[in-house]
Amino acid sequence: MLRLLLICCLFAAGAHADIVRLAVGLAKPPYVEAGGMSGLEATLALATLRQAGHQPLVVQLPQARGLAMLGSGRVDAMLALVPGALEGIFYSQPLLHYRNRAIVLQGSGIVLTQLSQLSQYRVVAFQNARRLLGDDFRRAVERAPNYIEQGEQDIQNRMLFNHRVDVVIADELIFHANPTQRDLNNRSQPVVSYALFPSSPRHVGFRSERLRQDFDAALLQLKSSGEYERIYRFYRDKYQLPRD
Repeated sequence: MLRLLLICCLFAAGAHADIVRLAVGLAKPPYVEAGGMSGLEATLALATLRQAGHQPLVVQLPQARGLAMLGSGRVDAMLALVPGALEGIFYSQPLLHYRNRAIVLQGSGIVLTQLSQLSQYRVVAFQNARRLLGDDFRRAVERAPNYIEQGEQDIQNRMLFNHRVDVVIADELIFHANPTQRDLNNRSQPVVSYALFPSSPRHVGFRSERLRQDFDAALLQLKSSGEYERIYRFYRDKYQLPRD
């Protein structure tokens, strides 16, 4: 009986060690969908962890709380981080790149070739954009009329299509995945995107260097097998996203 109990305990401990508690942000299609188990970024991370032989356990929660839980060890890993977001964390190779763009209505006639031009227009951007997009952007929007930061992508889109702002600063895929763009306006009011910002790599942060190494090796395998591209194409088609 004692021998059987020891075997059960060892089995349970091994199974528990295989579980990776993964903090995933709130819904942000196409990257993360409701529940945190799907979406382009979430699916890629889960597939990579499984490829590495681990069992992911998704914990969906706001970014700030996720960072706190990662720092305290209540989760083992977290999506959508940039190196330096939290000290003592091991960062994976980029899982994907976010694509911040300056987006305008095609009919507006606005052509943007440099950040300084934003000072001429009414601009809405995502929260903390002034802190994250560099000094040139910050200086430009400080001179812009009625610059706004808005956390809800749907509100940003509606402001543009209702002509309350001239320019939206947003990740291009998030903008196009939003139902306001996809279902209401993409035919009657087409948009133009300007790549005024470099692509922004997003990493998975791990408390364990071993887990980070496992993840990086599995990510290479996922790409070489074609599975990474298959997942990307699935969400590109699902949300009718622009092709690269």
